[in-house]
Amino acid sequence: MTKVLIIDDQRIAREYMEHVVCSGEDYELVGSLSQADLAATVCQRSEVDLVLMDVCTHGTRDGIDAAAQLRELFPKLKIIIVTSMVEESYIKRAKEAGADSFWYKEISSEDLITIMDATMRGEHMWPGKTPAVKLGVTTSADLTESEINVLRLVCEGLEYSEIAKELNYSKDAVKYHIRNILQKTGYANKTQLAIAVTGKHFIIPKLFDEQDVTTFE
Repeated sequence: MTKVLIIDDQRIAREYMEHVVCSGEDYELVGSLSQADLAATVCQRSEVDLVLMDVCTHGTRDGIDAAAQLRELFPKLKIIIVTSMVEESYIKRAKEAGADSFWYKEISSEDLITIMDATMRGEHMWPGKTPAVKLGVTTSADLTESEINVLRLVCEGLEYSEIAKELNYSKDAVKYHIRNILQKTGYANKTQLAIAVTGKHFIIPKLFDEQDVTTFE
């Protein structure tokens, strides 16, 4: 019997995953939390084989950082990162943290139990790419990697000079990328752009307030 720990700050999502686990013949629910900070403590105190870890949870760290800690402490533990948000960096970060699989709650073609079964068989289930998000008159798929890197820092409120320093770009290069992004998306300025992008959960600023996070629509 596979013992499962769930971490998700949204009650409805948590209850759905609880239902999936409890309905599965091969799974047993050992805990359900809203804070990723507590995951390591539960795994130390209880036998846990599989963790379903939401990215944005209550507490001082996000789910991917907590997954990295779990991987270090419990090398044999299976970890599935789950999220409603299509932030561009999540898949890459989850792989670097040592997660086994990744599941988009609302938009994955596979259901959760399929991902769980495959993961417990030793398979790694990953989306081929981050789903495209409508951004003004275009989609996120039309942005280059450099533009996304600049856009992420715009959404964190950094000014041109700060973005240039962070990315080791010239200030003119930063202005060039932002100008291209505005032309592609049709937004009037970078403030409108940042509000729209974070509102669609394509990019989530690092210093977000977990109370302001909502589900992807």
